[in-house]
Amino acid sequence: MTLKINIFSLWLLSLTISICTIILIGGYTRISDSGLSITEWLPISGVMYPINEMQWQLEFEKYKKIDEFMLVNSAMTLNEFKFIYFWEWFHRFFARFIGVLYLIPLMYLIIQKQIKKRYFTRLFLIGFFLGVQAIIGWYMVKSGLVGRIDVSQYRLAMHLTMAFIILGITYQTFLDSSMRRQDNKNLYLRSNIEYLLILLFLLIFIQIAYGAFVSGTHSGLLYNTWPLYDGNIFPLVENNKLTGIINLFETEEYIIFAHRSFALILFALVIYINYIFFKNNSIKKNYLLLIFNLTFIIQILLGVLMTFQNIPWHLALAHQGNSIILFLISITMWMNSQKSLQTNLS
Repeated sequence: MTLKINIFSLWLLSLTISICTIILIGGYTRISDSGLSITEWLPISGVMYPINEMQWQLEFEKYKKIDEFMLVNSAMTLNEFKFIYFWEWFHRFFARFIGVLYLIPLMYLIIQKQIKKRYFTRLFLIGFFLGVQAIIGWYMVKSGLVGRIDVSQYRLAMHLTMAFIILGITYQTFLDSSMRRQDNKNLYLRSNIEYLLILLFLLIFIQIAYGAFVSGTHSGLLYNTWPLYDGNIFPLVENNKLTGIINLFETEEYIIFAHRSFALILFALVIYINYIFFKNNSIKKNYLLLIFNLTFIIQILLGVLMTFQNIPWHLALAHQGNSIILFLISITMWMNSQKSLQTNLS
């Protein structure tokens, strides 16, 4: 795979990097329990950062009125509040930066006629979803301000899922506009590999999205053992009043079990895809697959280490960052298989 870079693809690449960055910023905002520190949504004036003690005291007083402060952080000092406030403010500030990074270059490229017509639908979707994401972000924060000490896991999952949808469309458009067509028949010897790679991408996407439920319910803190659950093959659930599929989204034991089990399904698919390439003596020539394998192994190791160490913030953030890399590589492999198939058919 080779890339041809122009001003349009550079813009898409900068957007891709920025979206990856804000996902990590959002991850740390979540990990550090900073997300509820700003209790209002002010799209314009909210860009201003408190600059004097009077403004800081005003923001702190607003925070003191929510349940998270009264029930969990009542002993918090102003300096400690400043720390969590910064990360939530920075998260929102960077979101505004992405909006500017999307809109201004887009207008310039349209005026200069640097965009092919076939990309307009995808670019419109990116802009539309960016706007929707801002609304979802506040919708998520609002769920944690009254009657609970944390945001809804459903709204958290919605926010994370939308972030990866935006990332996927942006990155796929970047690849589509940049990849040179070449004959990769040595890398993709069977046409049905494209469908396996689509399946791999979709399963990774689902696992990432479901990870929000693990984070949102703190399910990962239940068990510090692996692969067993405190010595049991299946986690024990006591006094469970819920029935049916709702357990997979609200009962912590079911959530962590589903997350780990789904990882095994992914692992089986990765082994099968490697088997296909190995059978055709092409695995050594497919550097993307080898990089993916390494990244996948790292993701497993990070997950296991997180479990044994009670999910320290640096490992949790590394786990999320590595999932972004897996997501992007899976898209690249799928796109590369499409290009080779199109070339072979032409």
